[in-house]
Amino acid sequence: MALIDAYEVGKVKAIGLSNFLQDDGENILAHAKVKPMVNQILAHVTHTPTELIEFCQANGIVVEAYSPIAHGAVLDHDEVKPIADTYGVSVAQLCLRYDIQLGMVVIPKTAIPDHLRNNADLNFVISDRDMDALKRVKSLESYGEHDFFPVFNKK
Repeated sequence: MALIDAYEVGKVKAIGLSNFLQDDGENILAHAKVKPMVNQILAHVTHTPTELIEFCQANGIVVEAYSPIAHGAVLDHDEVKPIADTYGVSVAQLCLRYDIQLGMVVIPKTAIPDHLRNNADLNFVISDRDMDALKRVKSLESYGEHDFFPVFNKK
């Protein structure tokens, strides 16, 4: 209720969700006085929760993909690198463009200025054939040093 009160008096501009599944979203939409504006979810090449993305979009909820580059674990993925090479872009750029073409907002994290410039240079379009191939890429078995985060280790 506090968020709704703050929204109604203009103290906050939007109410968002984080890691809400479709059942959770349906419950919120059925009972909330104010519809959430965004749902921040884990979404990247190797992990694309298509049904959840489509549910949110169909209900006017913006989907923000966090960790769109899988904390870097996808950078050496043997199925993704050749596709990036065909566009003359980095794997990071391909992953960001993939999420954007699925209609999501991406906010990649980097402290390296060259990576930031590279991440913003997404002036290419992934073909439908390659989008389909990326949707079928084998899931990551490990997020490396980031496996301890519950969202990555499925605990």
